[in-house]
Amino acid sequence: MAEAAPGPQVVRWVKARVGPGRFRHIQGVARTAARLARRSGLSVPKALWAAWLHDSAKEMDRTLLLRWVGKSRGRMDPGEEGIPALWHPHAGVGLAREIWGIRDREILEAIRCHTLGSPGMAPVAQVIFVADFIEPGRHFPGVDRARAAAHRGLAGAVTLKCRMTIGHLMGNGRVVHPRLLETYNFFIGSGT
Repeated sequence: MAEAAPGPQVVRWVKARVGPGRFRHIQGVARTAARLARRSGLSVPKALWAAWLHDSAKEMDRTLLLRWVGKSRGRMDPGEEGIPALWHPHAGVGLAREIWGIRDREILEAIRCHTLGSPGMAPVAQVIFVADFIEPGRHFPGVDRARAAAHRGLAGAVTLKCRMTIGHLMGNGRVVHPRLLETYNFFIGSGT
């Protein structure tokens, strides 16, 4: 399935499950991910599958989210279990597997890691992690700096996203999940 880009049926399916604002965000992530994948010599179809499905579960109620998390064949860590806003990547993996038959590890990893990242995540996951942050609909202080970093290279953009997100969370007195810190430490330590 990952050899071909998602067709119009996937777009319609996603559009039916999210509100207009979220749909515009997903469209922006898809455009940005395709551009980043192409520039990095990666599979554009894989990036597009992950982009279109990354937030497909974002607006589900908690009961339905947990049902799809259970179909993801992965486990949330205790930190994720305590933060419902972190459930949708796992539910998205469940939807990708069960509805679309996706078994490609790169696509599934990209969906699962788009919020917190993961130390050593593969390049397609880096593309989605960054594209989710810099898509054209994002407007926050520093977004232009993040976009410029993405044009220089994925690992540097991953590091900058982590740093900016950690700073934002801490500045607002919110919990920083350890995996976001681990992702930052891995990519800053990689010398990129």
